[in-house]
Amino acid sequence: MNSPITNIACPGCDLLLKIAEAPPGKKLFCPRCNTQLYQKKVNSITKILAISLSGLLVYIPAIFMPLLTLNTMGIHQYGSIFDAFLTFHHQKYYFVAVLVLLTSILLPLLRLSFLFSVALQLRLRMYSRSLPFLFRTSHLFDEWGMPDVYLIALFVSIIKIESVASIEYNFGFFCFLFLVLMTRAAVSALDPEAFWNEIEKIKAEAYGAAGPDNG
Repeated sequence: MNSPITNIACPGCDLLLKIAEAPPGKKLFCPRCNTQLYQKKVNSITKILAISLSGLLVYIPAIFMPLLTLNTMGIHQYGSIFDAFLTFHHQKYYFVAVLVLLTSILLPLLRLSFLFSVALQLRLRMYSRSLPFLFRTSHLFDEWGMPDVYLIALFVSIIKIESVASIEYNFGFFCFLFLVLMTRAAVSALDPEAFWNEIEKIKAEAYGAAGPDNG
């Protein structure tokens, strides 16, 4: 069977090209400006399933367990990401509290959950009407979920206070670090074209088995 031909516009020079499907792990480049057009990821669905499950397993300790313990003059202070949200809320910094809640707590959870649900259904060759919606929405969550930004802010805070306080890294810190790595790994391993192609195949199989009256 011949590889399907796809029309694509180069993001660098807007040259309209007809390209065949790239072999797994290979990259396609624009012949005019040498901009990378597409790279087919290897085993993208399996990788996303493993990555999203790993992220979900550490989510609760990453969000609700203390990240750091600060020791200053015999006083011990510690807090989690959820504690940070509560603190901003109690101090009436409502806008900041909502940003922390959305970008560091809710949206990463929803994105990992949606990706896990989609990848699991594709691996089990199951189709539901919500499948395209879940995958499409997960892309929107990736643009707004920014736990890595919170992690950078945490590192900056550590650098600033390490000279005036002793810092103890708690289990929640390593869980949150792992969670951030999994969210970034999901971006790197995700092959949207492979997912959409598989969704269409499973949809055709499901409707073909059920018959046109049930589709």
